[in-house]
Amino acid sequence: MKIVKNRYRFTLLLLLVLLGTGTYAQKNVAIKGRILDSQEQETLPGASILLISESDSINRLGTITNEKGDFSIYAEAGKYQLQVSFIGYKNIQKSISIEKQDIDLGILKLIENNEFLQEINITETLPPTQQKGDTTVFNPQAFKINPDATAGELLAKMPGFTEMDGKLMTEGLQIAEILVDGKKFFGKNMSQALETIPTDVIKNIEVFKYESDNAKFSGIADKEEKRSVNIVTTKTSKRLLFGELATGVGKESKYGFNGNINSISDNNSVTITGRSRNVNAPLRLSNRRFGQTSISGNDIQDDALGINLTASKNKNELEFSYEFGNNKYENRSKSIRNYTSEALEGQLQNSEDIAASENTNHNMNLRVKLNSNPKNRFLLSTDIRSADAGSNSKSISDTWLNGKQINSNNNLNTSENQDYDISQSLKFSRRLNKEGRTFSLQASIDYNNNDLEGKQLSETQNATNEVSQSINRISDGKNTNTNLAAGISYTEPIGTNGSLTLAYNYEHQKRNSDKYGYNLDPETNLHTELDELTSNQFENTTQTNNGRFAYNYRTEKHQITIGSDIEMNSLQSEESFPNRSEFKKDFYALKPNARYTYSLAKNKRLRVFYNSQTNIPSVDDLQEVIDLSNPLYLSTGNSQLEQSRTHMLMGMYSASNIEKGTHLSINTRLSSTSNTVGRNTIVAANDTTINDSYFLPAGGQFSQPVNLDGQYNLSTMIGYSLPIKKLKSKLNINTRGSFSHSPVLVNSKKSYTDTWNIMHGMILSSNISEKVDFTFSSSSKYSNSKNSSSNSSEYISQTTSLNMYWSFFKDFIFRTNASNNYQNNFSTDNQDNFWHVNLGLSSKIFKSKRGEISFTAYDLFSKNDERSHMETELYTWDYYSNKLTNFYMLTFTFKLRDGNAKGKSRNRDREGFRNYPGYYDRMM
Repeated sequence: MKIVKNRYRFTLLLLLVLLGTGTYAQKNVAIKGRILDSQEQETLPGASILLISESDSINRLGTITNEKGDFSIYAEAGKYQLQVSFIGYKNIQKSISIEKQDIDLGILKLIENNEFLQEINITETLPPTQQKGDTTVFNPQAFKINPDATAGELLAKMPGFTEMDGKLMTEGLQIAEILVDGKKFFGKNMSQALETIPTDVIKNIEVFKYESDNAKFSGIADKEEKRSVNIVTTKTSKRLLFGELATGVGKESKYGFNGNINSISDNNSVTITGRSRNVNAPLRLSNRRFGQTSISGNDIQDDALGINLTASKNKNELEFSYEFGNNKYENRSKSIRNYTSEALEGQLQNSEDIAASENTNHNMNLRVKLNSNPKNRFLLSTDIRSADAGSNSKSISDTWLNGKQINSNNNLNTSENQDYDISQSLKFSRRLNKEGRTFSLQASIDYNNNDLEGKQLSETQNATNEVSQSINRISDGKNTNTNLAAGISYTEPIGTNGSLTLAYNYEHQKRNSDKYGYNLDPETNLHTELDELTSNQFENTTQTNNGRFAYNYRTEKHQITIGSDIEMNSLQSEESFPNRSEFKKDFYALKPNARYTYSLAKNKRLRVFYNSQTNIPSVDDLQEVIDLSNPLYLSTGNSQLEQSRTHMLMGMYSASNIEKGTHLSINTRLSSTSNTVGRNTIVAANDTTINDSYFLPAGGQFSQPVNLDGQYNLSTMIGYSLPIKKLKSKLNINTRGSFSHSPVLVNSKKSYTDTWNIMHGMILSSNISEKVDFTFSSSSKYSNSKNSSSNSSEYISQTTSLNMYWSFFKDFIFRTNASNNYQNNFSTDNQDNFWHVNLGLSSKIFKSKRGEISFTAYDLFSKNDERSHMETELYTWDYYSNKLTNFYMLTFTFKLRDGNAKGKSRNRDREGFRNYPGYYDRMM
């Protein structure tokens, strides 16, 4: 066996260990020895030495062998178990009794285990997580996952991570950003990192409190607590090169291509991604699709290209990303609305929709950080976005009341939309002479321009199939929005553990809106008749003055923040066409907030939050301009709206047992809102005219925003993760419950809707080996919605799924995504019970095993559509979307590896404990 030696690396590692243990050398006993390969008689640098006290197994000491295979470790007198481990070798374990004299164990020989090489994993003796201050560090080597997995699949196995309503969560909090080596990766596009970074280049995963750029520079915490995830790669000062290329062809001339290439080092990184496809099917089945085995069957053409660059020198950093996208989509769907509110009870609406769109997008993000001066920090951010979009949609609907049809509508809308947005921000912070005293300035400008052209053709028929309304209209418009903002903050230390921050922010937003509608002139057959109902010219100005203060107090166990915002908003709107009018409103608010964090133990924390927020009405809600885009649902604004106020109280408890590998999180939230912006919905019993101007067919609705009191929400989530040793798997359990009490105004009659939601889910993830990787999940949801003046609605759903990767018979791989879905809408007695099954068979090719040819079959049971369910204060909504059925694809995939990642199994890295995050911190 040939051992590649790196003298500099091991000398540095040895010095780190000696620094940590040297202070004990004079009073503790030394245990020494040398580790050799039994066959080659060569030394094994980097072998792991673990000393475990028999009287207290939590008392552990560890080190690694140097380049000569030697080790020394210091311990107090007592009885210990000595473990010697090295990847690819059988472990040595022996009892040692330490008294007063040093012990020299001489030469210890490890026997190579070729038969079960990939099954041996030293990290079995290591905890999967470690708490370093406010950061939770996950050790990827403790989670056995298939070698083709991505960062997203790895996170799905880790305790505390869940996906909820399409959002990635941890400890009950939303993940706001995913960084790679501490830097942004394609701006705010989190999915790029999860899908691009493979697990064999991940050193560890860090989770910590998210701070926006404003919070980092001003010193005042964000109003909502979120989390950041940092993916730390195995990069060194040398280049780490990795990537993947995949292409596939399927029946009916369908194809797909997806690729990425990454070059990462300590000082710079480059990532290039690209894709082209005309089918939604993934090129390779993933273990991350919890209960989502169905695939959209709508027609698409999706092309994209992206590049991400980072560079750093002398603590100065540059981050740049650019993404180009060109796509075409066609979406076919149908839906059923079953109205439950008293005024609408017995009403049912069926609709079928076809929507097509074509979009071309450009997104660029540039961030420059200047930190070479230790007292100054400077951040320049530039975002440029442009979109050229075209769409057309056709909707055919019919409305029924107690079994009798009352109207039908055929509505066609087309539009062309050109939009671009430019944002620029500058942030500066300076540390003053006194420790903890800082001063910061912030300024930003954002400009948005939108040009829109559209056409609407609509025909509405009454119960006797007579045409009650016909629309043939074109429109064009232009909207511009300019936002200027500036802020200043100052932080002064108070005592040893406290600080006071004062800040002031000013914002000026100006929006111009010009929109014109033209009806068809039957005599000339041209759109020359100006429609004043859909035409307007507005200029809106919003000015915000915000002063805030925050007091922070922090000790080893306690962290307290108390503060408040004092805010004044001034809204001014001027209409110049079709009528001349203007209004002005001023809103004032005092918004207190408080946070308390108590560290009960090293890995146990209790957090309590309170804040008060106000929301001023949007300009669209204030403008009394009719929206006729859907003749069955007309709406307008209300210039008399007042701001709403929300009080929110949240408590969180989290606890991790590193030795047992368990994690518990409890999250409870209570909120109450006064003057919430709801809607007063007028339901037409017969064909009628609203405000002597707007035709509304029987069964149609006209709504206007109004302020309503009496809204509150209560929710609780409990998550628990634990290893199942007998199954060599990890179990994540999540239970959520929520209750909402919402005011509803229909035909000017107020009522309340109470909604209960109970959800329970579990995910069992294997931790057996790289060859067998499965995820079994089950989730149930029950919801009950009852309006005080109508009947209740009930809905239950159950999804059970199995995602599996199995490597067998040398280089063959079997993959599957299978799920069973049960849905029952008790309100309509509509039940569904169906299966989705996707199967894949592949084989590794080439000597390096980097190539793979796979055949995948999608939806073997031919479920043409899939139902999703939603409940509102007025109705329950069942939506059926088109799904891909009986489809197959042949795919070729090739992995690119060079530098520090050479395509080896992630569990066969010969650096043992050195891959364990924070290991040396424990030894020192």
